[in-house]
Amino acid sequence: MLKGEKLYKVFESGFIKKKKIVAVDGIDIEIKEGETLALVGESGSGKSTLGRLLLMLIKPTRGKIIFDGVDITALKPKELRKTRTKMQLIPQHPDEAMDPRWKIFDSIAEPLKIHGIDDFDRVYELIDMVGLKEEHLDRFPHELSGGELQRAAIARALALNPKFVVCDEPTSMLDVSVQAQILRLLIDLQRKLGIAYLFITHDLEVAEFMADRIAVMYAGQIVEEGNAEKVLGDPVHPYTKTLVESLDLERNTNEVESTEPRKVLVAGVEENGKECKYYQCPYRSSKCSNIEAIALNGRRVRCVLAE
Repeated sequence: MLKGEKLYKVFESGFIKKKKIVAVDGIDIEIKEGETLALVGESGSGKSTLGRLLLMLIKPTRGKIIFDGVDITALKPKELRKTRTKMQLIPQHPDEAMDPRWKIFDSIAEPLKIHGIDDFDRVYELIDMVGLKEEHLDRFPHELSGGELQRAAIARALALNPKFVVCDEPTSMLDVSVQAQILRLLIDLQRKLGIAYLFITHDLEVAEFMADRIAVMYAGQIVEEGNAEKVLGDPVHPYTKTLVESLDLERNTNEVESTEPRKVLVAGVEENGKECKYYQCPYRSSKCSNIEAIALNGRRVRCVLAE
């Protein structure tokens, strides 16, 4: 249903001497109808940038995004606007995504108004679908709890019957008990509506609970991707192993020393396009300067160890 081919996103910083920062570095990604692909990795790895690229909220520097057989990177603004009814975002901070001066009814109805759909009974269907009450519609965002506000954001994202939704850390700001409720709600909605999710998270337990497949992202590259059970149960890439070991340590001790690899900012695209960015890897060798994803038992691994 959705495919990204050789996606790059390069940001420039500085006024006098500009530096290039590669946020997304030559990624190939595919999401099938009705499935959940969890995108995991540390903060700053490029997860949210990739999610916004796939929605065309920001344009890729290079590469294609194919949605339902159409290259949406080549669409004109009017054509892209029509496609956007099928692609939506559930944000990490719903309070920042909603106008504080609008009541919840107006925020949920906004996508309908934008696309000229005069069916405001749909708002009442949506709040019932996400577990809110009619009384919530007459409140302002600051009058709702975190869980209620995220439910309103989910209702708004579903207003136009999308086929694909990017969930950008949708539970990271919520209490644990509320997190579980929202995750179950998302799963129920997927079963009823057949939606595909790109679920962005840094929490491996959440990814394990939600995902059919997992893609592990590091420094703008997907370093390992495959069935969730295989990736977490038998990781191949050294970075994936580090993440899984830190999760096991947390489960066993509840007192975790940080085992996160140091963050790497990569300058330039052409010079580093095929080079492994995991510089502190204990297995690093000259082979790592020219490596692409290798198919291995139903998964893809960007590492010479996969050979």
